[in-house]
Amino acid sequence: GERVYASEATWTNATSKIVLSKTFTAVGGNIGAITESGLFNSTTSNKNGMLARNSFAAVTINDGDSITITWTFKVGD
Repeated sequence: GERVYASEATWTNATSKIVLSKTFTAVGGNIGAITESGLFNSTTSNKNGMLARNSFAAVTINDGDSITITWTFKVGD
């Protein structure tokens, strides 16, 4: 578990936005297909508390490939 901090935070009267983004790079051969992303409230794997989850069509990751996961949370109207 790697800690990722907000890469962007904007606050206005009508809408507030927090963006979390992290790029992962595969090392050591064919990693396989990535089909979901989860955002947890702990970096310890045995803790519960998934804040958000999203599944998507398979993206195959091979050695040296990178994938960037971005979560955008809007708060307000």
